[in-house]
Amino acid sequence: MTDAPVPATEPAAPAKPAFNPPREPLYGWGERVSAVDDLHNDGSHPHVPPDALLIPAGTPGMVVRVGHAPDTNSPVYLVEFPGGVLVGCFEAEISPVGGPRRGVPGVME
Repeated sequence: MTDAPVPATEPAAPAKPAFNPPREPLYGWGERVSAVDDLHNDGSHPHVPPDALLIPAGTPGMVVRVGHAPDTNSPVYLVEFPGGVLVGCFEAEISPVGGPRRGVPGVME
């Protein structure tokens, strides 16, 4: 009786992470918003000293682009403030001009 060779098995492929769809943004292109708090340079404005004040709280602006931060699965808004200053903002950093906005993304009122 001869021992049959045992077939080599390949290691199982690592499981793919589950798909997590991007969260629906609360604000859209062209919407008027204002800064909730003072917005300081986080290093994204190389011509301005680090931590310098970019936009004071309450300054109105307009959403000119909506993006997505995959590491936090949250919308990021490029907001144009007076003087053409463009600042990337998370939802917690801006509020709608003219009062509170709906709290449910994707639901029209």
